[in-house]
Order: sequence, then structure tokens, then C-alpha cells
Amino acid sequence: MIREGTIKQPSLSIYLPNRNINMKYSQFNSIELFDNRYHLYNSFTQKFIVIDEVLKDMLEAAIVEGIDGLEEYHPDFYSYLKSEEFLVPSEVDEVQKVVALSKSVDENNHTFLLTINPTMNCNFKCWYCYETHIKKSAVTPQMINKIGLFMENTASKSGLRFFSLAFFGGEPLLYFKRDVVPIILKMQEVCIKNEVDYSVGFTTNGYLVDDDFIEFFKINNMIPSLQITLDGYKEEHDKVRFVNASKGSYEEIITNVKKLLLNSFPVRLRINYTTENLPNSYKIASKFNDIPKEVLERYLVMDLHRVWQDSKNDDINWTVNKVVQEVKKENVPIEHMQLNNVRDSCYADKRNSVVINYNGDLFKCTARDFTTVGRAGYLDEGGRLVWENDYLERRMNAKFKNKPCQTCRLMPLCNGGCSQHAMEAAEKGIEYCVFSGDEEQKSIIIKAKIEEIIESLELNEV
Repeated sequence: MIREGTIKQPSLSIYLPNRNINMKYSQFNSIELFDNRYHLYNSFTQKFIVIDEVLKDMLEAAIVEGIDGLEEYHPDFYSYLKSEEFLVPSEVDEVQKVVALSKSVDENNHTFLLTINPTMNCNFKCWYCYETHIKKSAVTPQMINKIGLFMENTASKSGLRFFSLAFFGGEPLLYFKRDVVPIILKMQEVCIKNEVDYSVGFTTNGYLVDDDFIEFFKINNMIPSLQITLDGYKEEHDKVRFVNASKGSYEEIITNVKKLLLNSFPVRLRINYTTENLPNSYKIASKFNDIPKEVLERYLVMDLHRVWQDSKNDDINWTVNKVVQEVKKENVPIEHMQLNNVRDSCYADKRNSVVINYNGDLFKCTARDFTTVGRAGYLDEGGRLVWENDYLERRMNAKFKNKPCQTCRLMPLCNGGCSQHAMEAAEKGIEYCVFSGDEEQKSIIIKAKIEEIIESLELNEV
């Protein structure tokens, strides 16, 4: 990171002679005023430098007059911008660099990500839930056997190094012992047999976590990770998720999260926020002040996500930032706007990823209502994935066809959103922007990335 004064400032007026341009200013650069200083940030390299106002004005003039003129006027600055890829050779196709990087991530065959909905039933009925809850829905013994065959087939493939098994729903802990345990044990068996590393995870409301759940994993030498959701602080949460008219679920879930942390189970505490419940959400962190700091730092992270039905263009980011700062005071790690959709793309964007519903229907994404009419395929009797209507290839080839993305400074971070949106938009001939073309919203994302880098550097210096 370059700070002010590192590069010697010239005393000449800003005049940049015309030259043959060999380099160009990266499409992915942004200059943002952050913390009263100018930051030049590149969303592909994910680096920034701090420049003072003179260098900022000089650079902006060079962008207009011809960037190679900067070499004659300030060779040190020019050389540094080249070395750190804020300037790139004119012939470089920067969009294709992003495409190549994206494909290297999404087409990786060393890992397989399997998500299973063991049931579409749930013990709560949250107002914003997009799923159709189906009572008595559950995997049958025959379906468990087919899933086992699929795991055997997959784990034995040449080149596979890691198998990730996750459970979604519905509420995946409703029938844990009967339906989920056999699947986990089969996964562990086939992975050990084929010398493949593995992991287990759950997306759950956390209410049904108990001692038997924890003991099962300890006995079988596994440490699962859990994403557990809350709907704000106690008062707001209990309005949404309650057992009955007189009993909420907040305190029980918090108790269960603490139990998991003290047993070294990693927990991502996802806060589903709205304009109503956000202001008090910081109070959640204080519930963990009896947990050792080293445990919190290693096993807990709070993650803020806005409920999509509540999303709109407003000034809520000010409140979000306030909540983030208050949570940090309680020594609880917290994430927000961790946009990195190329290098860390959504599981559903990856070829080696599938969601199997309790009835054998296939999907790529969990953010969908799991109806058979909307399925992407099915699991056959031999445990093989059957993708209907060329769904998998259509989805894998959907990215980077959206014109607004091809000229956007955030392309290496945003990736045009998920492949589901890209596929649907391309097939309808629709052009779109995840941020509705709002440059202010893009700047907010960039400033958050700059802050993320600064915090990482400060942690490394401690």
C-alpha cells in the first residue's frame, strides 16, 4: 500500500504531451475519497494506493490527454502504476482476463458441492420465506439409497480432492437422526474409501440444535459448520419466528449458538435485516460477551444480509455501518458487502455443484421455490444427475453476455450477479445491472473493499 509522500511530487504545471499510447488506464480502476484521502483501487488485482490531490489531478488529466504522457511527466509514478497493474498494455483484453479467471474457478473439478434438502417442512413460518413448506415431506429410504449411489460415483472420480456436503430446507434438523445421519455417514464412508477430504454444513434456524446433535459429530470425528439465521435483536426476531403466541425463539437460538461455539463448531450468524430490525441488530453481539475472545474470533462471524423484499434505494448504508462498528466493539467478527463474485463465486455457478430436493428433483440454487415444475433435472435410479433441456450447459455459458457488465469497473467483483440471473436475462434479451447503473452504489462497494484491505493489513501488523 502506497501512502502519501511515497512518490515525489513534481512542481510543474499539468501538461501532458501527445504520445503513442502503449499502455492504458485499467477499466477496473476507481478513484475514491475515503477517510479524507484519495484511493486508487483496482477491482481485478484488488489493490489500492493512497495518492494526494496533486497526483490525483495529474492522473485524471493523463486519462484524458493520454496516459503514456505521464511517463515523461512523472516517471516514478508511471512506473509504479505499471508494476501494480493500474496501467495495462493497450492490447490486453481485460474482460477476457476476468472471463478466464471466472472459468478457472467455476469449472474446477477438484471439488464437488452437494446440497440436500432432506425436507421442505419447517418449524417456523417466516413472512419473507420464498419456499413452499410441505408437511410430512422427507427423503425416503429409497431416495437415501440413490443419494448414496451418487456420492459413491462422485467420490470415486479421478481428480476429486474435496467433497462438501451441505443440508438446507425447510429445516434440515427436523428429522436429523432418521434421515440426515445416514447420509452423513455414507458420505464419510465413501470419502475415506477414496481418500477424499470432506466437510459437512447446515443452513438452519438453530432452534433444534441439541446435545445429541453435537455428540454425533464428536463421536464421528467431524466438525460441521453452521449458518444460523436471526431476524434482528430479540424483540424484532420474536415477532417473526415464534413457537407460539407467548413464546419466541431468540433466547433458545442464542443459547444453542453459544453451545456450538464452546464445542468448536464454526457458526456464521446470518442477520436477515430490514429497515425495521436493523437499528437494534448490534445488540445481538453483546449476548456473546461471556464467550472467550479467542473463541469468538475463531468460530463466530456475524453476516448482515438484507431481506430482498425490503430492498430499495435508500440511505440504510449509514445505519449498516453504525451497526458494524458497534458489533466490532464487542469483539465479534462481522461481514457486510463482501463482494467477490469471481474469485469466490456462488456455489450454484460452479459446474460441480447440485441441490437435490427430498424427492430427487435437481436444482442449482437454494434461493428458489423447490417445485417440480421449476426443477432443472432429476436424480435417476443409478444415482446419476440427469439435467433436462440442456440446463447445466445453458447456465454454465450464461455469464459475460450482458453488455453493461463488459464496460463496468466492478466486473471482477460483481460478475454480473449470479448465473441464474445472467441466464434468465440472456434468454429474454434483457440488459441489466445489479446496481441499477448507480455509480454511487458502486462507490460504496469499493470503499467497503478498501476498508476490508486496511483492516486486513492492520491485523497482520499486530
